[in-house]
Amino acid sequence: MADRPRGFAFSTGRRVRRPYSWFPMIIERPRFPPFPAPVPVDPGFGVDPPLNVPQPPKPDRPLELMNFIFHTDENGPAHHTDEYLENVVVRRGQPFSVGVVFDREVNLEKDNLLIEFQFGNNPLPSKGTLLRLPVGDALKEGEWSAAVEKAEGQTVKMRIMSPANAIVGRYHVVVETELADERSRSRKVDNRNVVVLFNPWCKEDLTYLDDDTGTKLEEYVLNEYGSQYYGSHHRIGRRGWNFGQFEPGIPDIVLLMLEKSGLNPSARRSAVSVSRAMSKMVNAQDDNGVLEGNWSGDYSWGTPPTGWNGSVDILRQWGRERRSVRYGQCWVFSGVLTTVLRCLGIPARSITNFQSAHDTDVSMTIDKYSDRFGLPLESEDSVWNFHVWNEAWMARPDLPEGYGGWQAVDSTPQETSDGIYQCGPCPVIAVKNGQVYLPHDTKFVFAEVNADKVYWKENNFGYFDYLRLEKRSVGFKISTKPVGSGWREDVTENYKHPEGSDQERVAVRAAVEHGSTPWTYDEIITHEDVEFSISADEEVYIGQDIHVTLTITNTSLESRHVTAHLTANATYYTGVLGKQIGELEEDVTIAAGGEDSVKMTFTPREYLDKLVEQSLVKVFVLAHVDTTKQAWAGEIDFRLLSPDLVITVKLRHFHAVTFALLPVEPLITQQWRMP
Repeated sequence: MADRPRGFAFSTGRRVRRPYSWFPMIIERPRFPPFPAPVPVDPGFGVDPPLNVPQPPKPDRPLELMNFIFHTDENGPAHHTDEYLENVVVRRGQPFSVGVVFDREVNLEKDNLLIEFQFGNNPLPSKGTLLRLPVGDALKEGEWSAAVEKAEGQTVKMRIMSPANAIVGRYHVVVETELADERSRSRKVDNRNVVVLFNPWCKEDLTYLDDDTGTKLEEYVLNEYGSQYYGSHHRIGRRGWNFGQFEPGIPDIVLLMLEKSGLNPSARRSAVSVSRAMSKMVNAQDDNGVLEGNWSGDYSWGTPPTGWNGSVDILRQWGRERRSVRYGQCWVFSGVLTTVLRCLGIPARSITNFQSAHDTDVSMTIDKYSDRFGLPLESEDSVWNFHVWNEAWMARPDLPEGYGGWQAVDSTPQETSDGIYQCGPCPVIAVKNGQVYLPHDTKFVFAEVNADKVYWKENNFGYFDYLRLEKRSVGFKISTKPVGSGWREDVTENYKHPEGSDQERVAVRAAVEHGSTPWTYDEIITHEDVEFSISADEEVYIGQDIHVTLTITNTSLESRHVTAHLTANATYYTGVLGKQIGELEEDVTIAAGGEDSVKMTFTPREYLDKLVEQSLVKVFVLAHVDTTKQAWAGEIDFRLLSPDLVITVKLRHFHAVTFALLPVEPLITQQWRMP
């Protein structure tokens, strides 16, 4: 007994119960079940059939569902959803076909059929999320209904109609049958569901886009590839972008974004609500959205924004890790939002605005300040060399008639709207006419494309005096990819009347009157008889000298003495200044009716180590006319170009190939030289 392991029995190895050490050892005996009784064997020739063979159903029992067939080969082309490979996808407002296979032959005179669509985790008829559709003889136009198209043997093919305002998202499908007051319901399984999308091909849908040729819908809904524009309005660059809205996994991730947006089912009927919610879900500022923005220049903890060329990898990473992807800037946010909207069926495109204003105080003016010595001061307002946002096509039943069509939507986190980093949708036509009181965020978008710059200079008492108003400085060459193909489509006229026209000035004044400083355009009478303009070389390559010229014209009958101060800085495309490259101050005396200039030159040695990404330079000018006390301020920015890279490949047998890779425009030229 001394060698016996504590707590175990020798013979069985089973645990023993010893509540206290001084109790005698009690061994649990193994208990065996009783032997089953022998099964009698039929001595005759007939043997009972095995129990696992299914018996034929009784004819008086309700039908039981054996299989559910989605006719994707038929529904896909009709609904323009044949490129969605992983889900059964249809568009609302038009019928689609399904087939059901039962366990016995169907008798429509006795068997009652019902198909049920369930949306969300707690479907209710009062919320429109539980839809019970008796299968009848004909569809009801414009509402949920079901009708038999063909019945043969155990199979029934039926047509389902959804209304043009159906909730967008995933529906589970249940089939119910009834016979003689007895019912049978199919199980709710994940592989038997339908995804319903917006339908811009349906006239009753709020996203309907009138397109006789089909090329617009092909471009703005079905096209997986596009172009984005960057640089400056003097030199526009283009980059390709893979939207990939039909790539495997992307539709499920977009539906997950829709679920996490917090929209209630009723709001998911509206393209206005869905597009606004997606503008906040694409950025990570509020709710662990898809992309984290970074404009610092340090991307060591993620991928630089210039490292992305499409939305697919970004969305898949977010869907896999469920945390924000690093990093994005405006064109990346826009590319991802285009993917999301097109995937949901909302026509969408990316828009680039050059010299894009960022108004922080809702004044709809961009205020520039300088100290008493003429040096520029930091301002919360800024002008980006370019900014990329989106347009989405939809009707606006929440607004008076005439404000449907393209709506500006922006997912780049710049300013909050209703306490959240979201922007739009706002009617582009309202932006053009200065009707900034219309929702959503029309004031912000108006300032981006048509704000005036107001220059202020610090006086000896620490206050700022008004210097001048610059009217034509914001919103140039607003660009998007044209339908089909092509280099660039200019849509500036959609956002603003011609610069300097009466309509444009009326729109600006009307907009500012609804801003935080409605007195901005009170008339200020000043004596200005000297004109200024600033210019730079149109094409300056990295490694070349920079030449900037301030031209001064005296329109008076007397000579004028002018002091000009020029400051050059490297700058980010958002308008934030980098290191100073240099400055110049020069006095000029101009004869009556004469003209003179001040020229500023910088060598590569002075600027190369100060450049930041995009190689942008901003020159700020402050000039003062001593005689009349006239003051003038202005600025110009430009992008230094990279030299062309030429690669020559010599092939062994018969020819050589030369590729010229242009960094600004992604064009490849080929030169063939025969031996």
